[in-house]
Amino acid sequence: MSIEEARQEARYVLAEMSSGVDPNAAKKADKASALTLDELLEIYLAAKELRESTKSFYRRIIRRCLKDWLDKPITKITKDMVEDRHKQMSNGTTKGTSGRATANGCFKTLQALLNYAAERFEIDGQPLILSNPVGRLTRTRAWYRVHPRTGVIPEAKMRDWYMAVKELEQQHVADYFVLLVFTGLRRNEGLCLKWDDIDFEARTLTVRRDRAKNHLDHVLPLSTFLFNLLKRRHDNRTPSPYVFPGRFDVGHLTDFRFALAQVRKRSRCRFMLHDCRRTFLSAAERLECPYYVLKRLANHKVSSDTLTPYIQVSDERLRTHMEKISQHFQQLMGMEVAEGVAVVAKGKKQLSVSTGM
Repeated sequence: MSIEEARQEARYVLAEMSSGVDPNAAKKADKASALTLDELLEIYLAAKELRESTKSFYRRIIRRCLKDWLDKPITKITKDMVEDRHKQMSNGTTKGTSGRATANGCFKTLQALLNYAAERFEIDGQPLILSNPVGRLTRTRAWYRVHPRTGVIPEAKMRDWYMAVKELEQQHVADYFVLLVFTGLRRNEGLCLKWDDIDFEARTLTVRRDRAKNHLDHVLPLSTFLFNLLKRRHDNRTPSPYVFPGRFDVGHLTDFRFALAQVRKRSRCRFMLHDCRRTFLSAAERLECPYYVLKRLANHKVSSDTLTPYIQVSDERLRTHMEKISQHFQQLMGMEVAEGVAVVAKGKKQLSVSTGM
């Protein structure tokens, strides 16, 4: 820019300022009005204190379901666009599900992002988003009614399921599936377990509060079966800090879709990973575990009342029930439990295996 051009530009800016226009505010307004969905997503995640798993979920659902909207200014997202895409997503998925839960989750996330933009950004003193377009789904009652899943691994299928898991080539994947059934841990709680979380002396595992859903440490006593399983894994561990390491010891285990499909096919039991948690807690209830023990096993907060603070369920009391649940599963899986050794009946022959698989 030459000196004369700079002077002309300065005269233009001064003229605007004299008429009450703030050039900096105008630039901010232009920048805000051009804010894209992908940019807003990253701004939101940087501003909020969220778990890494939650951030990963937000990125995944927005970038997968609204891929063609990522570079679009958020002010250009209309109510019709929201309504049409929400309907389109409920036409079924390649996994055989309806897609309704995903559609609701996607647009609940988008609604939160746009609400944040309305509070955070302004143009001429007005919110950047005057009316959240996702609000149409509420006003027209278009949100889908999604019933909670209730699936479990049936007791009659437990032996077939276990034998199918045992046949997997990847031992760490097989151990991971079994751990979920015998502990009731959530998917990521099991995946993110590190050796530092296992105390072999105290015979406990701990889900750290930064990974637990209720933000509280979850200490779970190990039954004999689980102790043997984890001890075997520890004796044959790799340099990875994770109990279930990822490929080439990079991070933790992430991809086991093929193994999941194999177990479903061989056992003729179409289960989901969260079914393992429901199976564990259903077995605990069937074995008449007390209410407060069930809450501790599930790592759920107990409803506040005057009695709650006085009842403390010790780890050793939990251990008794963990052992009962483990033995119950071992029997269903065709094992004869005797002094920490299980015998798996296979036709007329019997195969002796450690209770740690």
